[in-house]
Amino acid sequence: MKIIIQGPQACGKGTQARLLAQKYGWMHFEMGKILRSIVHSDNPYASKIKDTLNSGGLVPDELVRLIAWDFVKKNYDKGIVFEGYPRSVAQYEHLEEMLRKFNKRIDALISIDIPEAESIARMSDRRTCVKCGRVYSLTVDGNLTNCECGGELILREDDKPEAIKKRLQIYHQQTRHVFEKAKAEGIAIEIDGMHPIAEVHEKICTSLV
Repeated sequence: MKIIIQGPQACGKGTQARLLAQKYGWMHFEMGKILRSIVHSDNPYASKIKDTLNSGGLVPDELVRLIAWDFVKKNYDKGIVFEGYPRSVAQYEHLEEMLRKFNKRIDALISIDIPEAESIARMSDRRTCVKCGRVYSLTVDGNLTNCECGGELILREDDKPEAIKKRLQIYHQQTRHVFEKAKAEGIAIEIDGMHPIAEVHEKICTSLV
């Protein structure tokens, strides 16, 4: 299956994508993780991507498409859960086009919904390891300063209030329209993200049967 997981910031889509990949043996496509790895490389796009991510904006489509195509052509014959992509209708249509080249299609788009106030609260509570990228919650994990791997835990620039507000605005102005398109195609599923992680996971799995 080819599944897209979307939702507002901090809705839990990363966690749920990882759980699905583990349960079904699917590939997990993490656009955000890939982009952040490019920032720390000698890629010519590194500086532009860093500025865009820190401000909460969207990375240019031409780069996003290259990254997605490189992944799809290598893994088209496997189950894939896409997280953090596509974020616009144009990107969604391009993904459909890529998959059609291999006689594949998007099987479902899962939208995990939480209120905006909850999204902001969860984002402000997050800390990320500078070494391995693991994300912690101050509420759940305590006021830690270092990751299990020894890396320092920081509040990422794109998790700060100004960037959060911009990212939420982009979500409602662009990414939410991806859900509407998938809904028109009969493959959209809405999940309430305010429940415990295990319960949300169970609801997602049930919806895919």
